[in-house]
Amino acid sequence: MNKRTLFVIALALPALAAVSTAGAAAQERGGRAFARIDTNGDGAVDQTEVTALREKMFTRLDKNGDGIVTQEEIETTRQRFRERLTGSAKTPVQQADANGDGKVTKDEYLSSPRPIFERADANHDGKLTQEEFKSFTEQVRASR
Repeated sequence: MNKRTLFVIALALPALAAVSTAGAAAQERGGRAFARIDTNGDGAVDQTEVTALREKMFTRLDKNGDGIVTQEEIETTRQRFRERLTGSAKTPVQQADANGDGKVTKDEYLSSPRPIFERADANHDGKLTQEEFKSFTEQVRASR
């Protein structure tokens, strides 16, 4: 899983902040992501490595390979990632908008489904262990 994917997952899972081991797990993920970017293994990321990462990201976004990234290609990538992560094509606003008015109140947001957490919580005990989180991220990675 690339650094961008891990970052998006971390942002999309605010419920993980309540898990006591989330800090250590995030640090470990960040270290692995850094190691993938630090391709020469010198413990630092230089401009050449950043350029290589940006090239890779551009190639992934350029779905038709024409050398141009359109808004449609970006939206397609976002939708596919959202589907892999949540199991739904709905945007976060659509998922939380209980009354369908196109707006999300605080109450709607707080009471909305948590599809990522629910999918990651394999035994449905309301807690996310490191093993469950690791398994979930592996499933998301495998569904690429």
